[in-house]
Amino acid sequence: MSKKYLTAASESIVTNNLYLAAFLHCVGCSLDHLEHNGRRRVSFVFIGERCRELREAYRTGPVRLDMRSFRESLSLIRRLMDGEPEQRSVSHVNEHRLQAVAQY
Repeated sequence: MSKKYLTAASESIVTNNLYLAAFLHCVGCSLDHLEHNGRRRVSFVFIGERCRELREAYRTGPVRLDMRSFRESLSLIRRLMDGEPEQRSVSHVNEHRLQAVAQY
């Protein structure tokens, strides 16, 4: 992993969890880039103001999101892992995204 993404002040998340990556993409975090190692392992680097907050919401409990948008994000993340170019879907162009909300 690149050292510049591991600073405490940085508003970035590095993960190799496919479902967390799809979730972060779905709720509006920007996928900065992918990092590959020599063993077909891929890490996703997300940037954005709310990345850490949304990761914590994902980790700690139920969140609400549009499943169609999540499915499209998951498909995109899988295509990127396979080296295919990014294609934005219609639902991701829409500015009316649902935000993840922790439910208590």
